[in-house]
Amino acid sequence: MNFLGICNANDSGAAIIKDGKLIAAVNEERFIRSKLTRKFPINSIQYVLKEAELKIEQIDFIGCGAWNGIDFKETLPILNQDQLKKNKQGSYSQLKAKERIEASKKTDLAIKNRLLEDCKKNGIPLEKINFCDHHLSHALVAFYPSKFEEAVILVSDGRGDFRSTSLWIADRENGLKNIHTVSELNSVGAMYGYMTKILGYTPDRHEGKLTGLSARGKHTDLCNYLDKSIWFDKNTGQIETIYGDYYLPHIRADLPNLKKLLKNFSKEDFAFAAQFVLEKVLIDYLTYYLKKEFPKRKINLCLSGGCSANVKLNFEINKIPQINEIYVSPAMGDGGNALGGAINCMIENSNQKKLDMKTVYLGPKFDQDTIIKVCNKYKLKHEILSADQKIDLAANFLNQEKIIGWFQGRMEYGPRALGARSILASPKDNNINNFLNKRLNRTEFMPFAPVTIDELAPICFENWNNQAECSRFMTTCYQCTSLMSEKCPATVHIDNTARPQVVRYDDNPDYHELIKRYYKISGRPALINTSFNHHEEPIVCSPEDAVRSFEKGNVDILFMENIMIKAF
Repeated sequence: MNFLGICNANDSGAAIIKDGKLIAAVNEERFIRSKLTRKFPINSIQYVLKEAELKIEQIDFIGCGAWNGIDFKETLPILNQDQLKKNKQGSYSQLKAKERIEASKKTDLAIKNRLLEDCKKNGIPLEKINFCDHHLSHALVAFYPSKFEEAVILVSDGRGDFRSTSLWIADRENGLKNIHTVSELNSVGAMYGYMTKILGYTPDRHEGKLTGLSARGKHTDLCNYLDKSIWFDKNTGQIETIYGDYYLPHIRADLPNLKKLLKNFSKEDFAFAAQFVLEKVLIDYLTYYLKKEFPKRKINLCLSGGCSANVKLNFEINKIPQINEIYVSPAMGDGGNALGGAINCMIENSNQKKLDMKTVYLGPKFDQDTIIKVCNKYKLKHEILSADQKIDLAANFLNQEKIIGWFQGRMEYGPRALGARSILASPKDNNINNFLNKRLNRTEFMPFAPVTIDELAPICFENWNNQAECSRFMTTCYQCTSLMSEKCPATVHIDNTARPQVVRYDDNPDYHELIKRYYKISGRPALINTSFNHHEEPIVCSPEDAVRSFEKGNVDILFMENIMIKAF
């Protein structure tokens, strides 16, 4: 059977499952070059259908992992309970809770109707479309591609279908069951979002800057202010909030009294406080329910939702004694909700118990003739190389501290560049962080992420577990060894952690061989890997995107498949 997933949430996109295998998945931003677009994903739909060699008439079910409205069984009782608590807090809290709920109803319905109108305009049969709960969608994307036979799933974000955090148990035979829900009136994701806003960044986009900045801050009274406004209460088993100066349930909340505290605390301390409270609330919440539901056993944990894009949070969650192993969805944010919709259709309408998703190289690929035509169009001198020449030249250029654009194979799905659309550089000098950020017009507070291979990971990271799936997708941190700090200092954060990609040969042979050869000539077991894009642009998709980035001076040498273009 054929299942198409579509969604027009923050980072719209499409995915297609054919006979239990994920054939293609992509987000619309990559095609129209508008970051995190909410526009109807017509280009994404056309691409995944073409990749699967299907026409829309051959699709059995179409799923959208959002806009399902309130779940009357799981969410409505909690929402009503929270609204009653806000009423008791006073008229201000009562008003703000009502505003939040009404805004969600109005916004979600309008976006859902827009999706249906766009489907109708583009010849997509409305009778085949199925909507599923936003948090269920995140949970499905976390569990079904994982290797676990059974797991607990934590989903946390700003808001989605009136939830902000939810906990699920899952097994292959029985599917998913919700064991707890936190309503959007008590959203730790919203708190992190408006702390991002207060520091002058864009919520739903720049939370990663806050994460990196937090390592430079310290514990101050600001942590206590936030801790008294949002916390996990063991007596009620709920994440609780008090509406006022330091918390409101809107990701773009206006909190002038909190903003005034910037005069008393540094930006670094603000970021530290946001990270501290995020970790404390979710770890307290998760620890409580793990002990309650599974008092005498260890569990595997899957993570999804926008909060699980926070690699430091994932690193700290993984320290909970009851957790055996974690898996973070590579498409953890709303960009994964098209896939979530497709998975929901699959499990409801077939006997499929697992999603075949060996890698996230699920986007477009371009052949040599297409790349040469682009080179000729832009009048770029280029060389056609053998695969071995390409790897040898790239490794040597990296050792000479040149910046390389690495455009190979099918584009990655999800927010991380994983060696298909990556910028690569030597990790030997800390100064490259300032140099490369300036060159790419970026403002970042985290060092660039390292990429290494599974054979070298044990000398890079403490207590390395070669079975750790998260390392394939750059979704958590690891403590670095002294050798890593010495040889690859540009990739090690101030707290001695790094968020690596660890490449298996079967996942990406050329990428694996490049890192191996670089190590052989340099003695450095990792490279810098960052996304191939200019600041505030999506990761490049096509050869033309890559050439435009090259011509802006973002890289010194561009390797597109076996074609090399040099700026010198």
